[in-house]
Amino acid sequence: MPLIVPPLTGHDVDLVVPATLQGNTTEERIGRRLTVTEPYVTRLTLDQLSELKVNPALLASASPDDDYFVVAFVCTFRPGADGDDAPFKDARIGIRLSAPGEGPQPVALALSPDTASAASGNSLRFALSVPLGFVEPSVEYATDGSQEEQYITAYGLGSGDPEWLLREVPGHPLRGDVLLAVVVRAPAGAAVRAEVIVAASLRKLKLLRSRADLPPRLHTIDLPALARPALLGAPAEELPAGTGQ
Repeated sequence: MPLIVPPLTGHDVDLVVPATLQGNTTEERIGRRLTVTEPYVTRLTLDQLSELKVNPALLASASPDDDYFVVAFVCTFRPGADGDDAPFKDARIGIRLSAPGEGPQPVALALSPDTASAASGNSLRFALSVPLGFVEPSVEYATDGSQEEQYITAYGLGSGDPEWLLREVPGHPLRGDVLLAVVVRAPAGAAVRAEVIVAASLRKLKLLRSRADLPPRLHTIDLPALARPALLGAPAEELPAGTGQ
């Protein structure tokens, strides 16, 4: 049973390249290369998580008294409107989960996608594991013996600071829309927050490492305050694109 993500409002954000002793002596800002949407947040019950195929091993110790959320958003990597075609080499997208006090803290129960790979050469082979049912895996097996390379890898399952590493691989540049989602378990009634951090490297004459300057509405997510009713049950192929203008 897939979870429907409605159209989300996207915001262009600047990439900030910090000043360094060996490089630029002043901070550089790169605009209109990255769009991040406002998050979609919904509450789910423990039974609904089972229907969405969250790993049963992680649900074994879960309690129906805990709170469960899904947080989803889209990052769009695009060429510059001013002709800036410096390619993205890699990107890291992290979520730092926290709740007040010294008691139990929120953790990630599932990450979507958790991996994606492409074969070098003309053929692509996607290996998507999507526990939330957002999209159906699309697999095209490479027949030319090309080596596969992962271009999306998720880390931090079961922790409070999950992240995704995205990178370009031969024949598969880092560009376009990427829908990311995390299932969060939190103590009941906790004022749980998720802080989003996006960093990216662009390849010009040299490698430029930057961090996205996210406004507060994109950087700090108050899960209980933003949670909407869950929309379940649509066939995966009918899911909306998930981005807005």
